[in-house]
Amino acid sequence: MINEYIEKTQIAINEYLKSLKKSSNTKVYLNVVEKYFKDIYRYVEENIDSISTTDLARIHGLENSLHGFIVTFKTDLTAPNEVKNSDEYLLKTITYFARKQLYKKESVDFATDSLRKYDLDATKYVKDMCDRLGLLCYTVNIKNTFNIPKDHNISIVKIDSLYYLIDLTYQQFFLVGQNFKNRFLKSASHIDTCEVGARILYRNHGGAVELLEKGYIRCDDDMFEDYFSTMYSQYGKDSLSKDEYLNIILKNKKAK
Repeated sequence: MINEYIEKTQIAINEYLKSLKKSSNTKVYLNVVEKYFKDIYRYVEENIDSISTTDLARIHGLENSLHGFIVTFKTDLTAPNEVKNSDEYLLKTITYFARKQLYKKESVDFATDSLRKYDLDATKYVKDMCDRLGLLCYTVNIKNTFNIPKDHNISIVKIDSLYYLIDLTYQQFFLVGQNFKNRFLKSASHIDTCEVGARILYRNHGGAVELLEKGYIRCDDDMFEDYFSTMYSQYGKDSLSKDEYLNIILKNKKAK
């Protein structure tokens, strides 16, 4: 039965991808794909003890074959040319040069790549720019710092008395195939997923788009709290306040 579900879903995905190239009604095809995934997730949930790791990998492969993101955003790749706010100018300078390094050295395409493999590289480029500007910068591995399975690297930068979160690869959490509502609610495939995208858009759509476009947010912004809380909730952990998240990061760094 699972083979039949997988084969039907693969055919539907192929039709969806064709619709993208033809600029036809992609939503109709995506709805069909989601319906088939719903059948897969329900079957997996009901028969999890008998599902092989090979079949789970095939399901994961189906999800990864879907292109595009579940939210519209445009990455800011323009160099700052006006000084309206000194902090903002520094942050735009840092993110601009770090993104340029990702483009030149890693050949990333910010319009289509998930950037999943480049989060550590991004933090290195951010740290390099901060060192040149004389700014305090911490590279934070979320998995190690907060003791959750989500292995993702970000930067925390201090300018004057304010802290900022910089995440230049946040879009890895917004892939279409890894954010279906069925999976978001059930997480039936039991594979570490990118459900963060679906959760944050439900919780703070505007803040998510701002971070995706600009690459940074203030740590006293509501989005800073929502950023971590959506990752916490994915693993059933109680949310903390924005101050508590920041204090954990700073204590962790100062203890080293």
